[in-house]
Amino acid sequence: MIFPVTLVIDGALAGVVYALVALAFVCVYKASRMINFAVGEWLMLGSRLVATGLHGFGLGLVAAVGFGCGGTVLAAVAWNRTVLRRLVGQPLMSLIMITIGLGA
Repeated sequence: MIFPVTLVIDGALAGVVYALVALAFVCVYKASRMINFAVGEWLMLGSRLVATGLHGFGLGLVAAVGFGCGGTVLAAVAWNRTVLRRLVGQPLMSLIMITIGLGA
């Protein structure tokens, strides 16, 4: 009897993650009028950093989530300042191609 409950909880958690990724796509598009194909890569970077904080550094869950958020923000700011700002004024297609390149 516990297995169906586990499946429901697992499905609900996967649905929450998909909803958050969809929300990220919408927020990025509304803010920049550009489809960012690298949203999944940023999600994976954050999740890998949380796992590294938990298992690699022995942090607690809250500290590992903070480590993941902080590391992802630092990487995103570095990406913005080193790559995306150089493309200001360029055609929109070049920005989209850069996000596809990061996502590949």
